[in-house]
Amino acid sequence: MDRTTRDSIIKLVEDQLYELKYIKRYLYENPEIGGTEEKSSRILVSYLRDRDFEVTENFCDIPWAFRACYDSGRPGVSIGMTAEYDALPEIGHACGHNIIATAPMGACVALKDAVDKFGGKVILYGTPAEENLDRKLDMIEAGAFEEADVCLNIHPFGHSMKSGFTTALDSWVIDFYGKSAHAGIRPEEGINALDAAVQFYQMVNFEKQYLKGVNLYGVIPEGGFKCSIIPDYSQVKFLARSESVDTNMKTRDMIVRAAEAVCRLTGARYTIATDEPSNLPMNTNRTLAEVFENFYEELSGETMAECEFGASTDAGNVSWVVPSIMPCIGVGCPDIMLHTPEFREACMTEAGDNAMKWAAEALALTGLRVMEDPELLKSIRREFVKSLSR
Repeated sequence: MDRTTRDSIIKLVEDQLYELKYIKRYLYENPEIGGTEEKSSRILVSYLRDRDFEVTENFCDIPWAFRACYDSGRPGVSIGMTAEYDALPEIGHACGHNIIATAPMGACVALKDAVDKFGGKVILYGTPAEENLDRKLDMIEAGAFEEADVCLNIHPFGHSMKSGFTTALDSWVIDFYGKSAHAGIRPEEGINALDAAVQFYQMVNFEKQYLKGVNLYGVIPEGGFKCSIIPDYSQVKFLARSESVDTNMKTRDMIVRAAEAVCRLTGARYTIATDEPSNLPMNTNRTLAEVFENFYEELSGETMAECEFGASTDAGNVSWVVPSIMPCIGVGCPDIMLHTPEFREACMTEAGDNAMKWAAEALALTGLRVMEDPELLKSIRREFVKSLSR
């Protein structure tokens, strides 16, 4: 890539910075949890339409999802990126989704001239409700990402990290059913569903020490409503993260054995069901990731650390459909963790603005490199095909 082309991409991002910062703040000041992102979606869609993107709203029949495409009308590479814009209950954009929305959007707009030159298209997928409904899974089911040759994702973090591992996530809801009785007059006629749930919770907590590489934790959201009534219903929820779906399924087997044992002891009944959609671990395409990482380190002057990102994301599922990356961009707070008010505020600092800018530039430059270098795309595809056979 010659210096003139590189500088042109950077200028196309910098020309947008005032508006990107405005939109980042607008999302911060108007946080919307997953499934309710009307304002967030509309401001992003409006920005893209004003810049000649063809936008499909409620994409894949998903409320507040969109597909924004700038298409040359000629054969060529299809560069995909994802934007997230849902917030967390109570604490707003404490996962930095206002940056996950604006950085790739700025990158896609900056790639318009390259699309005109090389052909193909650039697509920004607006993916709502990452935190609670995992709408990327519905989009995968509808075949949304199959048009893309690559899919570029980013995530803010306390410090910058290379694209790498995220965990597989599964969660279950276990309902216990007993029999109500008056606790003071004839308690022997009851079957205490709360007792079953508590014994079950303790048994799982005991057994999980033998599960290697599993992060398992739970809550008891339902357990009765009046002390004088033996509860006939109780509920426990568990969420498991590990390196693989197979490991999570072994965890589920243990949970089922614990529930069956408790029900034999107490006389209660149980059911188990999936509580939230499952997330696959990130299948990072290293060939593609190295291109982004080299650009980001050059632009920011920062060294990207090896990945230690133990969270889960539905972008992991996308990475098994199309060659993908999800590097973390540092917002200058290495000691502050995601999903805290402090991280929300860190994303609104000058460091957060810089991370957004450098990410937009590196995303655009990465897209350009893939578009202009057919051999690079072949290498990306070879690695991806090989990864599917692991």
